[in-house]
Amino acid sequence: MKKISVVSGGTSGLGLEIAILLNKSGKNVLILGRNSEKLAEASSRLKKVSKNSLSESLICNIGKEEDVRKVGEFLTSNSFMVEYLFNNAGMGLFAKAHNSTSALIDTIFEANLKGMILLTSEILRLTPEEEELTIVNIMSTSALLGRAEESIYCAAKWGARGYTEALRTELKGSKRNIIAVYPGGMKTDFWNIPGQNRDISTFMDPADVAEKIVNAVMITDKMFVTDITINRKK
Repeated sequence: MKKISVVSGGTSGLGLEIAILLNKSGKNVLILGRNSEKLAEASSRLKKVSKNSLSESLICNIGKEEDVRKVGEFLTSNSFMVEYLFNNAGMGLFAKAHNSTSALIDTIFEANLKGMILLTSEILRLTPEEEELTIVNIMSTSALLGRAEESIYCAAKWGARGYTEALRTELKGSKRNIIAVYPGGMKTDFWNIPGQNRDISTFMDPADVAEKIVNAVMITDKMFVTDITINRKK
């Protein structure tokens, strides 16, 4: 079977930069995304940088179980075995706590927590116990502290952090490496929110953040990083 790395939210920003670095290092990569146009553009960019490696793409809303099952079917039918899973997909929300609604909660929790759980579960199900698997859960510094006007988003990210810690405990002693990543603000589409004009000029470049993450994750000595927090210089 061919080894492959799966990157959710791989059509732009940090996810795409991670996929590019993996492809350049000779890793086969499968990027997942919900937008067909953005997915096609990202796939085209990947194919230009890959070095003797495969770059695959698949439409997938990781918050929908039927979509995640299709990812599993794709991997199985193409004889791929996942080597690295980068749970990178997510969605932001900035709103006053009194404006919380059931629809907002469902949307943000699906993108930031439910999707991570569903995709991780599917990959774990498909990966034989004797094969090594590294799961990289990319969250946010909002999973480490509470922030004003981010109550729902922080709740989802804190949930993702709790899931990550519980997963690590459950899989301790197995050939599953669980890495938690907490990046700060980056210059990505995450901040393109109607009605809000945030100054992100001092935020981090996602390519630089991706390099930090991939370099740490790809350590092949008798050790591995468990937690990575990446902040911009003040």
